[in-house]
Amino acid sequence: MTSTIRPGRVLFVAGFATFLATFNETFLNVALNPIMRDMSVNAGVVQWVTTAYMLAAAVMVPVAGFLYKKVRTSRLMALSLVLLVAGSIIGGVAPNFAILVVARVVQALGTGMIVPVGMNLTLAVAPKNKIGVYMGIIGAMTTLGPAFGPIVAGALLAHGTWHTLFFALAALSAICLVCSVLWVGDIAQLTHPHMDALSVVLAAIGLIGLLYGVSTVFSGQLVAAVVALVIGVVALVVFVLRQRRIPEPFLNLEPFGNRAFVLGVLLVIAALMTVFSMNILLPLFMESALGFTPLQAALTLLPACLVSCVLSPVAGKVFDRFGVGWLVSVGMAVIACFVLALSFTGGSTTSVRIVLLYAPAIAGCACVMGPAQSYALSSLDRRMYPHGVTIVSTTFQIAGCVGSSVFVGILSAVSAAHEASGESVAVGTAAGFDIACRVAFVVDVLGFIAALALARVEAKAKAAAAAGVEVSEAREQDLEHAGEPSLADAMKRDVYAVTAADSAYDALVVIVRNGTTGIPVLDEHHHAVGFVTDGDIMRTLIGDTNDKASMAYVYALWVQGDKFAQRVAGLRQTNVMEICTHRVVTVNEHATIRRVCEMLAGNRIKKLPVTGGEDGKQVVGVISRSDLMRYMVTTVAPADE
Repeated sequence: MTSTIRPGRVLFVAGFATFLATFNETFLNVALNPIMRDMSVNAGVVQWVTTAYMLAAAVMVPVAGFLYKKVRTSRLMALSLVLLVAGSIIGGVAPNFAILVVARVVQALGTGMIVPVGMNLTLAVAPKNKIGVYMGIIGAMTTLGPAFGPIVAGALLAHGTWHTLFFALAALSAICLVCSVLWVGDIAQLTHPHMDALSVVLAAIGLIGLLYGVSTVFSGQLVAAVVALVIGVVALVVFVLRQRRIPEPFLNLEPFGNRAFVLGVLLVIAALMTVFSMNILLPLFMESALGFTPLQAALTLLPACLVSCVLSPVAGKVFDRFGVGWLVSVGMAVIACFVLALSFTGGSTTSVRIVLLYAPAIAGCACVMGPAQSYALSSLDRRMYPHGVTIVSTTFQIAGCVGSSVFVGILSAVSAAHEASGESVAVGTAAGFDIACRVAFVVDVLGFIAALALARVEAKAKAAAAAGVEVSEAREQDLEHAGEPSLADAMKRDVYAVTAADSAYDALVVIVRNGTTGIPVLDEHHHAVGFVTDGDIMRTLIGDTNDKASMAYVYALWVQGDKFAQRVAGLRQTNVMEICTHRVVTVNEHATIRRVCEMLAGNRIKKLPVTGGEDGKQVVGVISRSDLMRYMVTTVAPADE
C-alpha cells in the first residue's frame, strides 16, 4: 500500500487506461483495407483482427475480477499496460497476418484487465459524495475511446501507414504505464481467492462460443454460427450452475439478485450497443453511400465525441445530486428518437445533418452510461463491488461485440440484397444503414422501458428512506396498543454528532471522546445527511475503501510515528461528507422495539439515528444493538426467576 493515495491521480490513470483500452477496439477499423492489401488477405480473413481481439478481451474480464483480489493493485495495473505496450509493438512490426492476430490477442490480454481494474480503482478512491462524477468520467472514457478510434486512425493514415497506428498506441500506453507506476498504489485489500480451473474453462468456452456465433451469423456460415451459439449457451449455463454449488465461486452471481443492478446493466448494454454500432455504421455509410473520405467521416464524428466528453462528467454531477431515474429515462428517449431520425437520412444527406442527429444521440448515451453503472454498482454491498464490476465490464465486451456484429451484419445483408437486384453499392449501403438504425431504435425503446423501471425502483427507495423505512402509523399504533415496548424506552437521547461542514478529524475526536463507534452527520435543520463510523475513519487513514480495514497496517503506521501523525493530521483537510455514508437509515422515535430489531438485522448495521421533533425528521436520539441488549436484560426477567 502506498503511503499516500491521491484520488485525482488514480482517477487520471484509470480514465486514461480505460480510454486506451476502448480506443483500441475500433482504431483499426479504418485500416482494414490497407491491411488486406499489404497482407494479401480477403475481407473474411481480415475480420479476425477485430474478432480475435474481442474474444480474448471478453475472456480476460472475469479473470481480471479474480486477479484484483489476488495480485497487488499496482502490479496488476502495470502488467495490463505492459501487455498493451508489448502487443502494440508486435503489431507495428508484424511481418505477416498470423503475427498481427497474435499481437491483437496480446493487446486484448491487457485491455481485458484494464476496464474492470480501472472501474474498481475508481470505486475504491471516489469520495462517497462524488461517485457519480468519478464514474461519469470513466463512462465518458468508455464512450470516447471507441468514438475517437476511427477519428485518430483516419488522421494518422492520412500521413502514414497502418503500422503507425500501432506505434502511436504503444507510445500512449507507455506514458500511461509510467503514470500508473508513479501514482497507483496497492489499493485493493487482497483476499487471495482460490481459482476454480473448470469455471475459467467454462467461462472461456461460453463467451467465445457466444461472441463467435453472433459475429459469424451474418457471414453466410450459418451452421458454424448456430453450433458455436449452442456450445456457448450450454457452457454458460453449466458455468452458472457450478458457481452456485462450489464454496468459492470464480464469479459471484449474487449481484443479479439486485433488481437495481440488473436494470442498470441492461441500460448499459442498450447504450453501448448503440455507441459501438454507430461508430462502425456511420463511417461505412458516409464512405460507401455518401462518398466521404475516411478523414471527412472521422471529422463528422468529432463533434459528437466532444459533446460526450463535456456532458459525461456533468451527468455524473446531476446523478450525485438528483439521482438516476429521470436522467436515464430522458437519455434513452433522446437516443431512441435521434437514432430513428438517422434511419430516414437516405443517400443524399449532408455532414451537418449527420452531426445534428448523431450528437444528441451520443449526448443521450452520456446521460445513461455513467449514471446507470454508478447506480447499479452503488446499489450493491461493498463486498460485491469487484464482482459487480466484473459483470459490468464483461457486458461491455458482449454489448460491443454483439451490437457491432448484429447491426453491421444487417447493413451488409440488406446491402447485398439490393446489389443482387442490380442497384448500386451506394444505394444498397444507404438502405442497409436505414434498416440497421431502425433495429437499433427497437433496442433503445427496450432500454427506455428498463429506464422507467429503474426510475420506479429509485423512487421506492427514496420514499422508504424519507419515511425512515418505517411501518405505517396505523401499524405502529396497533403494535403499541398490543403492549409492545417502545423505542423511546431503550434509546439514548444524548446525540453525539458532527455537522456537514466539519472535518473527518472532528468526527474522530467526537467518536473517541464519547466512546462510541459511529455518529450521525447533521445539517442546519438537525436532519441526518450522513453517518460516519470508526471504520470509515480507519479506511481513510490507510487509503482503503474496502469493508475490512487492516488493523495490522494501521498498527504499522502508528509504529512509524511521523507517517501516522501526518495521516491523522490530514484528516483535518478532509470534509466528513467525503468519507461518510450518505444513504442514512433512520427510525422514528415511535417505532416499536420489534421494528428496530428488524431494521438493524435487515440492514446489517449496528446503530440507527432516531428521528422525531417538530417535522419528524430531526435526530433526537440514537439506538444501537448494545442498547437493545441492555434494555432486554434489564427489563425482561427469565421465567425461572
